[in-house]
Amino acid sequence: MSMENINYKEEVRRKTSKPLLWIGIVSIIMFFSGLTSAVVVSQGGGSFLKIDLPFAFTISTLIIIASSAAFHFGLISVKKGNLAIAKISVLVTLVLGLSFILTQFLGWVALYENEVYAVGSQSTQESSYLYLLTALHIAHLLGGLISLIVVLVKTIKERYSVDNMLGMQVSITYWHFLGGLWIYLFFFLRYIIA
Repeated sequence: MSMENINYKEEVRRKTSKPLLWIGIVSIIMFFSGLTSAVVVSQGGGSFLKIDLPFAFTISTLIIIASSAAFHFGLISVKKGNLAIAKISVLVTLVLGLSFILTQFLGWVALYENEVYAVGSQSTQESSYLYLLTALHIAHLLGGLISLIVVLVKTIKERYSVDNMLGMQVSITYWHFLGGLWIYLFFFLRYIIA
């Protein structure tokens, strides 16, 4: 492959990465807006049961906020040319992302132990919505974790620099979005379902 083709492909990637990311983010916003609207419409019947949110979801919220801060610190470190700190920051972000999933799972366990079921004859529409919204957020978060792994590998290999950090910028934008989405869902669940 000629150098001209490589430069062309790099230029196309640079011009399309962020717009494609924003198209994806807007799609996810529309998706979750539709789901949360369905919850509000379902609540209109007046017989919506309240569910106590497990404390693990509060811990999840703190973890996702900390992970965004760690990732942002990593980006700042790359901008300053401090790749050693960037490696640690991205690794901490990945560990916190995995911890977020663990605390979500612990939240589901607590719900189940309190006889709040996702499906079946003992489930309610409220409990089904709660599990659905949290599970779908985790499904989207898995994409963020894959992106984080790629960024971590590239950071370890020192592929990012002040002049080349597009991949990290795209990943951090998506990660911050996932954090904001969870915060929205957390308060929505706390004040609408819980």
